[in-house]
Amino acid sequence: MFIWDEWFGRKMTWRLQRQILPDLRWNQEIWGETIRQYLAHPVRWLDAGCGWRLLGKDLEPLENELVHLTRLVVGIDLDHPHLRKHLNIRFRACASLDLLPFADASFDLVTCNMVAEHLPAPFTTFQEMSRVLAPGGTLLVHTPNRRNYLVLANIVAKKLLPRSVVLKLVCDDRAIDDIYPTYYRANSARSLRNLGESVNLQPRFVRFLTQPQPYSGFFAPAAFFELLLMRATMTRYLNRFGATIVIAFHKEAANAAVLARAG
Repeated sequence: MFIWDEWFGRKMTWRLQRQILPDLRWNQEIWGETIRQYLAHPVRWLDAGCGWRLLGKDLEPLENELVHLTRLVVGIDLDHPHLRKHLNIRFRACASLDLLPFADASFDLVTCNMVAEHLPAPFTTFQEMSRVLAPGGTLLVHTPNRRNYLVLANIVAKKLLPRSVVLKLVCDDRAIDDIYPTYYRANSARSLRNLGESVNLQPRFVRFLTQPQPYSGFFAPAAFFELLLMRATMTRYLNRFGATIVIAFHKEAANAAVLARAG
């Protein structure tokens, strides 16, 4: 077993990754740093579909920093057991994202991390997020990219295999109750832009991120070729095939929107 792991297993994959992608970083860390850019001034922040933590394992210092930079942070999720054990957010609400229990223009920043892929009716959710976002505010979305080979494989597997088999193929250390049904109805840059514009949100930037490790890491020869593919998706011409999408939307101030319509 030692010889296998050393030359053909995860240890060899890790050495290959350090050679091929020495600067590869976890998308959740990059997502957290993106949020931090919008916390230069104290804001009212809603994390929509907050689950039980802001980012991920080993990112506790960044999670805590983000919370401390805000004027107010509120988490909302329909999964009450996860909501109860949230690690970072003190103020939480158990409710549907399709019917947010907040007044119009309640928040300056709304974030949505790995949630859009689970939305059966994304227009309704985006409409609600736009409603509670104050004029001049920002909506940040982070979600899988359906153009990525792993996401495409997941979509195909869902159509061909029983859910029990698909769950066994998920190798990202999540518990079974952390894996929710996926629809991928808002998982391309175009569909996200269209959704934002349909609810009066203007896209500001789109960024594609690469997954932090190869799916085939248990078998180094296959991981070698996957690492090369991952490196290719980090280039200018192929980055649209990255694993996840980060997109920022801006809600125009009321007077700017009136002037734009008048023009």
